[in-house]
Amino acid sequence: MINITSFETLDKAIRMAGGEPTVLEALWDGDTSGWYLYLNLHVIIKKLFSIKKEVRYLGTISLGGDIRLFNGTVPPWPEAELAKEWGKMANEKYGLIFYFPSDKEPDNDCPGWEQRHLAIQCADCAKMIIPTDSPYLPKEICYSCHLKREFNNKIKNAEPYDDGVNLYMVKDEEYNHLGYSSFLDGFPIAPFIDDTVQARREKRLVDIVTIDELDISIIKEKIEQALDEKVAVYKSAEFPPDFPEKFKSNIKRHTVEYKGNKYELIERLNEDHSKIDRLVWALEMVDKAISGNYCFKIYFKNEFTYRDDAVLRFVNFVSNGSTFMAAIVQQYSGIITETDVKDTVTKMEKAGCLKIEGEIVHTTDVTRKLL
Repeated sequence: MINITSFETLDKAIRMAGGEPTVLEALWDGDTSGWYLYLNLHVIIKKLFSIKKEVRYLGTISLGGDIRLFNGTVPPWPEAELAKEWGKMANEKYGLIFYFPSDKEPDNDCPGWEQRHLAIQCADCAKMIIPTDSPYLPKEICYSCHLKREFNNKIKNAEPYDDGVNLYMVKDEEYNHLGYSSFLDGFPIAPFIDDTVQARREKRLVDIVTIDELDISIIKEKIEQALDEKVAVYKSAEFPPDFPEKFKSNIKRHTVEYKGNKYELIERLNEDHSKIDRLVWALEMVDKAISGNYCFKIYFKNEFTYRDDAVLRFVNFVSNGSTFMAAIVQQYSGIITETDVKDTVTKMEKAGCLKIEGEIVHTTDVTRKLL
């Protein structure tokens, strides 16, 4: 894919497309790395006795992964702002129409320029959409607005939401973030620490469990025992007999080393290889902790709700860690009451996640490590 990084890049692509440009079209699409915009140019090709319309693909605008949507970064989609700016410049230079049906957020259900007569307006955000044919989704709104309605209902009803565990390697005031998982079992080290962790959880609103150096030495022995068993029956990285030839080049292989021996692993397609890979990663992590005199700290949420989580994310990410109480009330106006907001802030203050100074609400270090 050609990456459009400036108006100059776009302008060159338009000039090289040939024909008379009439419509510049910006539409969303996505893959495993996140959302991106792709740009098409509608042109008229004039010949001696004929006029023909054609569509030319120009390239894509992509600036980041979907973590922006998760953490509430504002603006979450700078691709849209760039596309609007460059589209306006293209309109002024070429007199073409700039068509961008979803200019605030990603949505691949919006019609292309030639399908717009089939579209309706989303009842919530007013953008043009092709109505879904799914019996499980509302037809009058876009999928993004459907998700917003569902999420807002979870906030309104204060539905339980304890998902989210963060793992750190710690020494004194040095915190190294090792990863995030919805649940503890998402970490490769989880099977070897689960009993210890559960015994030390106090079930407070925020639990911070410490795995000290003595624990880590015992954990290392358990990981090595599991690895010994796996490498004893290791088989080389081979594709299944029925695996399509055309996809083989897309599958990555890599080599890990354990006790002086090297093992080539194939990603995703071999469960035993995946287990070896996770165990080696876990062993490297505990070796680093032991050699550097680190401990592990694991952050858990207990009895949190979607409302609690949403308020924390608004203050921490959208408001950069500090905002007025009135701003939080305004953010959730129409979803929950002012009393609900203040009760939530008070609950999070008791949990050690927020600090209240008059009418100003701040996040704490606990929040920054919890989210």
